[in-house]
Amino acid sequence: MSKKLGTVALFLGAFLLALAALSKFYMYDQLAVVPLNTESTSQSTTAPGADAEYLDAAAGLKSTSGPLKNTKAVIGNVEEGKKASEELGRDIAVWDIYDCTDKPDFNCGSGETALSAADDRVAFDRTSGEAVSWKGSRSSFDGKDLQPGDFEGLYFKFPFDAQKKTYQFWDGTLRKATPATYEGEGEVKGMKVYEYEQKIAPVKTGSIDVPGKLVGSDEQTVTADQIYSSVTDYSVDPVTGVVLVGQTAQDSYLEVDGQRALTTTEATLRYTDANITKTVNEYESKAMLLSAAKTYVPVGGAILGLVLIGLGLFTRRDRGDVGARKADRGELVGAR
Repeated sequence: MSKKLGTVALFLGAFLLALAALSKFYMYDQLAVVPLNTESTSQSTTAPGADAEYLDAAAGLKSTSGPLKNTKAVIGNVEEGKKASEELGRDIAVWDIYDCTDKPDFNCGSGETALSAADDRVAFDRTSGEAVSWKGSRSSFDGKDLQPGDFEGLYFKFPFDAQKKTYQFWDGTLRKATPATYEGEGEVKGMKVYEYEQKIAPVKTGSIDVPGKLVGSDEQTVTADQIYSSVTDYSVDPVTGVVLVGQTAQDSYLEVDGQRALTTTEATLRYTDANITKTVNEYESKAMLLSAAKTYVPVGGAILGLVLIGLGLFTRRDRGDVGARKADRGELVGAR
């Protein structure tokens, strides 16, 4: 009976060792990729009572104060993702994103002109999240096509198994990636997160001719410098690399002769609580599955597998030989 139990233990131990290796070197890699066919919508708003200040072009370049809402709609383009993967020889996803900011009651899907709107098609590595150069990428801002359409750095998310280090994250205004530095650990609705900050000091992004009266000048037309700065905070689930909470404080203005003349956008927008809850509910189980595939199953399976193999070998030892050796020892003692 003990030999049968030993055989079972040996087979079970070998199975657990194989499962541990499979989970470590294959299963995790299959799970730690973004889907080709994602579809999601996220919203950020100004906090109640913390109105934004912005220049309303639709109202005749009028300085306005009030709440704002940002809506991001992301749709995975499966066919383009397959095409990019084949052309680049890598596992690539292609996602389309429409990013729209306006008053809270504005419908970003109405086709009307928003205060600010961007439409991007981004190709990126399905594991690292890094944008890649691909001829099918495109970008437009406020209805105007931007060239080139290439992106760099992270765009949608951080890598799977995010580390406590600085990453390069895309900024749509500067049209380049800038550092997002690791700031420490935190917690969002029970999930451990890594905190990153992307800080962009005031920088000139271009020049524009505006009516003199708009910037307090008696001249009919004045050339003003466009100045942009922002601070974006990301609360990231380090297992999946998904941003659970995002907040951006932007300060953009026109500068004349080195002096601030007119605010074009000054606002802080943060993911809504409903958006945060939805994201946590969606990715909490996915993070647990990835952690199991990367750590718990390989380590636990390997330890238990070795224990069972050792137990199986022990119980399958030839008891007859042991008994014979004991009998021999008894005869020797009796003879003495």
